[in-house]
Amino acid sequence: MLGKGRRLLKVAVIVIILFLSVHLSQKMYAEEESNSIKILVLNSYSQDFTWTDEQTEGIKDKLEDYDTNISLFVEYMDCKNYPTKENLDYLFDYYKFKYQNKKIDIIIATDDAALQFALENRAKIFSDAPIVFCGVNQEGVDTITKGYDRVTGVLEVIDPTETLKIAKNINPSLKTIYILYDNSDSGLSTGNIVANAIKKYDSNIEIIEWNNLTYEEVIREASELNDKNSIIMICTYFSDVNNKIIKMDDITREISEISKVPLYYLYDFGLNNGIIGGSLQSGRLQGENAAAMAISIIEGKDPNNMPVFIADTTRTVFDYNQILRFDIPLNALPKNSELINKPFSFYETYKPLVLGVTAAFFVLLIFASSLLFYIYKIQKMKQKLSESHEELTQLYKELSASDEAMKLQYDEITKINEKIRLSEEKLTYLAYHDSITGLPNKLSLYEHAKYIFEAENKKAGLLFIDIDNFKYVNDTLGHAFGDKLIVNVSDRLTALLKENCSLYRLSGDEFIIILNNIDNKKQAEEYASFLLTNFLKDFDSLGSNLHVSLSIGIALYPDHSNELEQLLKYADIAMYHVKEAGRKNYMVYDQTMNEAFTERVAIEKHLQNAFDNNEFQVYYQPQLDIRTNKISGFEALLRWNSPVLGSVSPLKFIKVAEDTHFIIPLGKLVLQNACDFLKRLKENGYSDLTVSVNISILQLLQADFIDFVNETLSIYQIEPELLELEITESILIESFEIVTPRLQILRDNKVKIALDDFGKGYSSLSYLKQLPITTLKVDKTFIDYIVGQNEDDFVGHIISIGKNMGMCVIAEGVEHQNQLDYLIRHDCDKIQGFLFSRPIPENKIYELLDSQVPPYCQ
Repeated sequence: MLGKGRRLLKVAVIVIILFLSVHLSQKMYAEEESNSIKILVLNSYSQDFTWTDEQTEGIKDKLEDYDTNISLFVEYMDCKNYPTKENLDYLFDYYKFKYQNKKIDIIIATDDAALQFALENRAKIFSDAPIVFCGVNQEGVDTITKGYDRVTGVLEVIDPTETLKIAKNINPSLKTIYILYDNSDSGLSTGNIVANAIKKYDSNIEIIEWNNLTYEEVIREASELNDKNSIIMICTYFSDVNNKIIKMDDITREISEISKVPLYYLYDFGLNNGIIGGSLQSGRLQGENAAAMAISIIEGKDPNNMPVFIADTTRTVFDYNQILRFDIPLNALPKNSELINKPFSFYETYKPLVLGVTAAFFVLLIFASSLLFYIYKIQKMKQKLSESHEELTQLYKELSASDEAMKLQYDEITKINEKIRLSEEKLTYLAYHDSITGLPNKLSLYEHAKYIFEAENKKAGLLFIDIDNFKYVNDTLGHAFGDKLIVNVSDRLTALLKENCSLYRLSGDEFIIILNNIDNKKQAEEYASFLLTNFLKDFDSLGSNLHVSLSIGIALYPDHSNELEQLLKYADIAMYHVKEAGRKNYMVYDQTMNEAFTERVAIEKHLQNAFDNNEFQVYYQPQLDIRTNKISGFEALLRWNSPVLGSVSPLKFIKVAEDTHFIIPLGKLVLQNACDFLKRLKENGYSDLTVSVNISILQLLQADFIDFVNETLSIYQIEPELLELEITESILIESFEIVTPRLQILRDNKVKIALDDFGKGYSSLSYLKQLPITTLKVDKTFIDYIVGQNEDDFVGHIISIGKNMGMCVIAEGVEHQNQLDYLIRHDCDKIQGFLFSRPIPENKIYELLDSQVPPYCQ
């Protein structure tokens, strides 16, 4: 029992101590608050308004430095967003309740609305405290404080004269100033002050006021300004003519982005939002001066005896980014101006230190020179006074001191040499490595080849690797995506390297792998196959699954050559043959490849000259309607008869033109010739014939292709339905998502679309239904297999599919009568081929049209 009683006593004592602690602390806090000076900061606007925040911060900072117990209360009336009587009534009730038990000693009111509210209601809810204001101009002070006592403050002096001088100094040819202000009392007052200041400063300057525009009209007017001898000056602007609330940060930033003329403002909170700068009113300085006047009242000064304080609360400050944007020389700005957003300059920041170090360096240099000269004199004296031991001893000490100085110099030189060495190493690395992948580059390859191809009785393989369809990736997904793909491919190749391999990036999408110390060709082929197999896996680190395949050409050392340049050439030739054979494979070079490569190089070399010298001709192959036995149209086909190379097959030069992108100007040439031909047909009375033109994927991918087609039709006054554009199945498979909407736009413009070589590639009814195809052209490969009535029903099925889908079906490459008979039986619409006519030049077309007798009928 005794132990239990002691425990209860301990608990009771603890409870009493806690109660007394809480009670005493509350009492002490209440006494401390009751003994403090209570200052209410009443702001006209919201807390996120920069001008208001800077005034408040200036007040707080000044009062914090004052060594007196001050309780600071801060309120925001938000009169810009809620300028209504209901809001003022609500604030009255709220402040009355909040401050009913607090005696306010001083009110600091920022801007007009807070000053007026405080004067009207201080006796009712704010202990009838004296008032210090800031952010109010002379007109506002005269209007609002009339008839009231115990009110003083800091006058907001709006004088744009200094800013006008600065603008005129920057641009002496200044002729027009656009003034933007709202139609509120403060806005009209500020706008009037600025307009009068401009007239007083220079009566020749034209003033255009934007106070009666909507926000959208202001933006439009600003975007259309292009007069270098004009500026925009924003005054007080918080709402447009329709009372739409505008945020100052937004309007200054948006006008700056769209306007081609400089933007000025009266207040420093517009900085970092697109204004150039000038002599700007500072909210912080306004707040600091107001707080200083409040401190004077605390110290006993009568506010009735304190006149309104007219202080310089401006900063001459400029935005360095805008200075650069309008190419304004820094010497056009006033001396001692502030510059914000200027990049860090070590010299300007530490100028005294830099000058001091430089001076010290020259002093040390002079000292070192003097020291060396003195040492020289000592050595001369040593020869003359060798018999004096004392002098020799002294000379020894001096020499020791000189050695120490030289040692310090040596250490400094050693450090400098080390920095130079590191810089040289970095430059050497950059010279020998690719900047995108970090792989050794072409220069590294040539350096390493000296050692790789010197080994006796050892073979080596050079693998020339090219990414398939890389140019389509660049054209469709952009070069940035292409660079990422290059990095991913290099990473995978690096991961697949064996001990006897070295990897290099040659250029673009080309890589080189050197396979050292191999015994035979088979090892190089096995490694190439190993690489191809490991590239079957898609790349999933580029935002989507992307399949990448490689084409690899192989040259062997010393079988094919002992020289790197030749090995690169032969491997490139082999790689080119892989491309020609369908990509995704490898080939080892042999001499027969060289002939085809040489021919390709010759074609590529002469393409431009052929174009410039008008060596290309457009031939036209008729298309016969086999139901009427009349010509219904032509296919435009390009021919090249070179004075150097002779007659070059389209199968050869078209492929080279596509690889070199020369197909784009060639395609334009064919389309223009075809439309010109249609125009002449029309002039000769053949107004219902069509002409079809083959187009490549590169043409379709050009941003201006559709515009070019429409423009060409317009120039030659050709109806769009007379032009037919032929595309191959391979184009659709390579870029289906890009090509389809472009074809649809052309079809909507009534241009016909033909699917060429149908069945040759990746024929699919699913995409056939999705495309705006008007004509289906059966590939010659299927026509060639037509022998008897029952053996080639597949062609009949193709014809049936096309006609059921509402398409016109044309059979290509018809050369024999039995093929024509078969096509007639299966209700094919048209034929095209040597049975009727070869491609012929335009001058022979009209003779054929006049006869209208199919040659096979003669």
